[in-house]
Amino acid sequence: MLTFMNTPIVQFGALPVGESARVVGIVSALKTVNALLADPAPGCDIVELRLDRIGVETGDWIDAAHAIEEKGYPVIATLRIPEEGGHWQGTDEDRRPHVLKALEYCACVDIELRSVLLPELADLAAQKNKALIVSHHDYEKTPRLDELRNVLRRAAISERVVVKMAVTVNTQDDVTPLKQLLQESRSAPLCLIGMGDLGTPTRIEFPKLGSCLAYGHIDGSTAPGQLSCRELAEKIVRS
Repeated sequence: MLTFMNTPIVQFGALPVGESARVVGIVSALKTVNALLADPAPGCDIVELRLDRIGVETGDWIDAAHAIEEKGYPVIATLRIPEEGGHWQGTDEDRRPHVLKALEYCACVDIELRSVLLPELADLAAQKNKALIVSHHDYEKTPRLDELRNVLRRAAISERVVVKMAVTVNTQDDVTPLKQLLQESRSAPLCLIGMGDLGTPTRIEFPKLGSCLAYGHIDGSTAPGQLSCRELAEKIVRS
């Protein structure tokens, strides 16, 4: 397994995240879960339940999360807002009871850096020994290196946090500041993703350079340039 030196570790249940690249398989529909559970080698180490696509109106997702974690895969629960690529249509306050419930039942919750819920979730994650992904998405551009550093600094708010930054790669030059950030990052485990056609190679390259999570879809792409988790598992070299 490819390991990263001097990187903080965050526990997703029993699975340490930060010391090596982990593949996250994204589930967007509950009907996918049975097939995932029956597959002896689904290609992922962690499962993300996209609750904004699945829906939170019933408790079915809780049973699914429990079954997945019983199978040995930590679950990330994500209820993503439209401004950052999601389908949740309510306010942050409307979202609050659902993400609190997710933190109760899942190993990790993903919450955007911009969310007013972040401080409360960070405190609860510490109390419950759960992980938190603090995410930031830019669907227009790759910010300058100083802006990327600022996002990382603001997002790395506790020892329970993994920082996820997904930005749009419009030119090959955009990849340079992203690589620089990976070389510098030591404040928290960092998941760094380049989106779009020119960013697709970064989804394979960056996990080899220190990006701790590689996201791949199981039942349909959820972001520009996203690969399947099986493709990632095959292409990310682990030694």
